[in-house]
Amino acid sequence: MSKKWEYRPRMEDMSPEQLDERIRAAMEHENEYPVRTIPYAGGVSQIVTYDFSELVARCPVTGYLDFYRARIQFVPGELLPELKSLKLYYFGFADLPISHEHLAARIYTEFCEKVKPVACRLELTAGIRGGIETTVLVGEKEL
Repeated sequence: MSKKWEYRPRMEDMSPEQLDERIRAAMEHENEYPVRTIPYAGGVSQIVTYDFSELVARCPVTGYLDFYRARIQFVPGELLPELKSLKLYYFGFADLPISHEHLAARIYTEFCEKVKPVACRLELTAGIRGGIETTVLVGEKEL
């Protein structure tokens, strides 16, 4: 069941302590849709790219929707993510109040823990907000 989050109309309405607590709770909140894996038996080294443009999460303060494009590039080891479960995993963030940087760190960490790639890179691009375009890169600089 989803946690009920309390939001504020403005950044100034949330104390630094409340924001810190919110960030930590969002990072620890369990995604109800875990990524499932399948074996990789291809026998060759390859770079795989999954590009998902329907990722949604919420502003940690206001609860307004934030829209993202998540692009994962990785070199498989022994496992691959099962794609339907990866899509559902992304949908599991729809009600989570989390900032861009924390969302990127969380997706990257959980993907690597589950899939155990040889190398991995995540590029998370946020929809333009307030005239600011934001992209967060985590992992290998180049694959």
